[in-house]
Amino acid sequence: MSLEIAGSVRKTVGAKQTLKAMKRNEVTCLYVAKDCDAEVIAPLIAYAQGAGIPVDQSSTMMELGLACHIKVKAAAVGVLK
Repeated sequence: MSLEIAGSVRKTVGAKQTLKAMKRNEVTCLYVAKDCDAEVIAPLIAYAQGAGIPVDQSSTMMELGLACHIKVKAAAVGVLK
């Protein structure tokens, strides 16, 4: 799925909320910001790899925030089932 349509699907925004949703087996795709601190997104990437969730690291925090129609930057976005 492309980031351009991420604004129109059910999603979680932010590292903590996205990790919680992944643990509940609700996430189908994970977007993480390439310019985010590694310690913030490392648990997300590790969990996603273990669960077989595809990870996209090609966007910046600003791009993720804009794609989700929020006024702040976002470290992670999880697309929900």
